[in-house]
Amino acid sequence: GKSVAEQNSVNLAWKLLQDRKYRDLRCTICETQEEENRFRQLVVNSVMATDIMDKDLKKLRDNRWEVAFSEESKKNESDKVQVNRKATIVIEHLIQAS
Repeated sequence: GKSVAEQNSVNLAWKLLQDRKYRDLRCTICETQEEENRFRQLVVNSVMATDIMDKDLKKLRDNRWEVAFSEESKKNESDKVQVNRKATIVIEHLIQAS
């Protein structure tokens, strides 16, 4: 598969975060299941952005940028969804650029 090291890093970090001793940290980061899902997606996207060799991931990132900043998304999504999408893709691009 692609981005094996990155996938392993995400899986290991997420498994560690699920340890009982990090419960308070998890509750601070995410109060709801929706927030936890959003946080996990942000972590996955951020770590996957470190794979600078995968051209398919680059295309997906570029497409997410277009969607995030398109006029169409403003019509069909809540402000919260728009802000979250924009923040995520900007973080991905910053990581990619570094």
